[in-house]
Amino acid sequence: MRSVVLLSRNTKLYGAASQWNLPGVELFMFESPSEALARISQGKTSVFLFDTRDYPRFRHVERKFFSMKTDADLILLGQEDFSPSDEANPQVAVSPLPADTPVEEIKIVVARLLQLRQVRENSGIFGRSRAIAEMLSMIAHTASLDINVLVLGESGTGKELVAHALHNNSSRRKGPFISLNCGAMSEGVLESELFGHVKGSFTGAVSDHAGVFKRAHGGTLFLDEVGEMPLGMQTRFLRTLETGEFIAVGGTRLEKSNIRLVAATNQDLANRVAEGQFRQDLYYRLKVIVINTPSLRDHPEDIPVLAEKFLHEENKRHQLRVKGFTRSTLQALIDHPWPGNVRELRNIISSLVVLKQRGMIDQNDLPAGFGPDKGGSGPSYLPVPFGLHTSSDSIDPGLLAHTLLEIRQELKEIKTMLLSRETPVDPDIPWSAGQDRQVVETFSADSGFSPLAEEQVGDLQTAERSLIENALVTSHGNRRVAAHRLGISERTLYRKIKAYGLS
Repeated sequence: MRSVVLLSRNTKLYGAASQWNLPGVELFMFESPSEALARISQGKTSVFLFDTRDYPRFRHVERKFFSMKTDADLILLGQEDFSPSDEANPQVAVSPLPADTPVEEIKIVVARLLQLRQVRENSGIFGRSRAIAEMLSMIAHTASLDINVLVLGESGTGKELVAHALHNNSSRRKGPFISLNCGAMSEGVLESELFGHVKGSFTGAVSDHAGVFKRAHGGTLFLDEVGEMPLGMQTRFLRTLETGEFIAVGGTRLEKSNIRLVAATNQDLANRVAEGQFRQDLYYRLKVIVINTPSLRDHPEDIPVLAEKFLHEENKRHQLRVKGFTRSTLQALIDHPWPGNVRELRNIISSLVVLKQRGMIDQNDLPAGFGPDKGGSGPSYLPVPFGLHTSSDSIDPGLLAHTLLEIRQELKEIKTMLLSRETPVDPDIPWSAGQDRQVVETFSADSGFSPLAEEQVGDLQTAERSLIENALVTSHGNRRVAAHRLGISERTLYRKIKAYGLS
């Protein structure tokens, strides 16, 4: 049983929602944010409909919701200009609606999100990006229609998952789902796999064999790599597709099959038609409905969600205790081009979990080719933006602190070298440390960053504490301004102030 939680003080919406008829759905209505959030915290909430119009502190409710371990879809009524914040949960899909949205349209949005959730749960397709949402929407609209579907996409993008989703959400879901890969098959072998053969029809045919058309009767037939079907086989395949009739290899009896066809390919069938390698009439017969599976590089925002899902699955499968990924590791995964798409990501995560077995997966655990430190020296420039007009929003405080620590370490080494008595002074160099070899550090207090003591060099936590202290001083204790200068949320700043005892 799915549930929808409505938080509103609008009597019109409250009354209309109580009359909604959503089969298989429980509707819980609240005026109190704490009661609504308490209900969501119990789990099994599919949609949270939040009418923000009568709640001055609606941002506080949003943050509380995002902090929960839930993947419930969020509808924000009255927040059409919503933009995700640092606290936003990447697993939550947010649908902002204008304040004047009619009640009937709100109901349609709720019903659509419930339908998409059902499709997602019955498909094994994960991800909350716009690209995945559009693909799931196509599946939801097409699944109930008993027509042929052509799935296009690169290898590893989950075309068979789409076929399963179409089958599981159709009227044929109680029937069989049969799949066949047409790639790398000779014409004779493919003919036998499609239509079957009778005993003795050729050497090695020691018994009757039912082809996929017969086995898929009453269900769905998924043909992968259909673009590689031999040209000579395409004529017979088209006839069977149109009439549902076929004769097994070596047989004489006409058989009939009632199937729904889902075909998939990573090739450009239009080009294959132009090259004379694919029949035009078969092409148009297949592409009644076309669903595109996006490549992983087109929706990198889903990579953290997918990585966590695969990690959880591998932990469960092998009884391991890998906790998660460091921030730098996730960034390296996001930056990778993923030519093998989701299949490649799954294999990488599987390998990392098995090798790590416990703890956090760090960037050093990634194979060669991931991150700036793999396969060669790093960049010769600072990994932080530089310039008088650079905004604090574009600077990662942790990265900044790390960079400053590296600079101080290098300065310390230079200072040690210059003060060393074994280091000769080159007379050709037009400057030197002087006779007493005294080196003066030139960190200015006006820069807004207090230099660290020597014994603290390399202590990243000390650097972070110093950054926070200086931000609080320069903002005269205004924590909101300090958080903005640091490029972090107020909530994160409060947590760090407490951790470092700065309150």
